[in-house]
Amino acid sequence: MKITALTSCCVDFFPEQDKIYVGGNSLNFATQCKLSNIENVSIIGAVGNDKFGELIRKHLDKININHSHLYEIDEVTASNKIFIDTKGDRYFKPDSWNGGAFDVFRLSENDWNYIADSTIIAMPAGDPNLKELLKRRNSNQTVVIDFLDYFKVHHIEQFIDKIDITFLSGTEEILDDLRKLSLKSKKMIVATLGAKGSVAFHNEKTYVQEAIEVDEIIDTTGCGDSFQAAFSIEWIRTKDIEKSLKAGAIAASKVLGYMGGVE
Repeated sequence: MKITALTSCCVDFFPEQDKIYVGGNSLNFATQCKLSNIENVSIIGAVGNDKFGELIRKHLDKININHSHLYEIDEVTASNKIFIDTKGDRYFKPDSWNGGAFDVFRLSENDWNYIADSTIIAMPAGDPNLKELLKRRNSNQTVVIDFLDYFKVHHIEQFIDKIDITFLSGTEEILDDLRKLSLKSKKMIVATLGAKGSVAFHNEKTYVQEAIEVDEIIDTTGCGDSFQAAFSIEWIRTKDIEKSLKAGAIAASKVLGYMGGVE
């Protein structure tokens, strides 16, 4: 199994704690894949020629994620300022995100050729390369896209025909709309609901998974990314949605116990 994560690598600043951690949807996803004992895991993207880019490369080296297609360009490494409330939930401010290298990076023809034999390709929906990926993907690949918590259902509908697993951080209020979209598109949609667990819609069925209880919630950063990676791997292995939801829930619960998306 070859898994490639595109293209979000950043550093997460926690100003209130005066801490900096490596992160980003793709880096977090790839890290969980290695924790799930997947040998062939790669990241494609770009970082800046700065100390934060070096932190990211050191992390990838440490856990043996292939970053031969992670480029150093003349932009700052993407960064995100994260704030934590009293319940451990993260929140952002208007100036939290600085896209830097992530915003300007585009895959080359060599990069597209490199991912042509990937079993799973993961990408956040805000990636500037999304449309090109969905145009170039092949039928042997499982493409999983994270629509996060700020893309609306009508936005998902524009792309879902080319996506194998649509992930998002949702609320109970939109579940009926997601169910209808899954029925219409005949595609799998998986919504994580925080403390209320997760829901998957597939083949006219609804599957529900309770959240795994933890002793203490330190930080929710990276929970969704870990859930998605563990779910996707289990789905490829077993084609069992209930097992996939459980695997995702277990992976997410472990991330709650420390700051940042990867320990």
